[in-house]
Amino acid sequence: MRNGKIAKLPNTVRDELNLRMENGEDGAQLLDRLNGLPEVQECLKASFGGVPISKQNLCEWRQGGFREWQIRQELISQAHELSDCGRD
Repeated sequence: MRNGKIAKLPNTVRDELNLRMENGEDGAQLLDRLNGLPEVQECLKASFGGVPISKQNLCEWRQGGFREWQIRQELISQAHELSDCGRD
């Protein structure tokens, strides 16, 4: 189980971040958006002394949590394809 700043964010925020990363959005834009969200600021204040998400945090997420999300998305897609084939 992941326990970094991004991992502690609400699922909806992480999912949106992952989609933006998958679409190739620039890291600086991602950080500006994330750190500007009230729910992110609240989470950071409660668990990390209000220290914003950094470039390093984003890099670590890209190599860990984001990669796991991509694998899950691929597995879900394959499961849907198999399910569709079974109906045919």
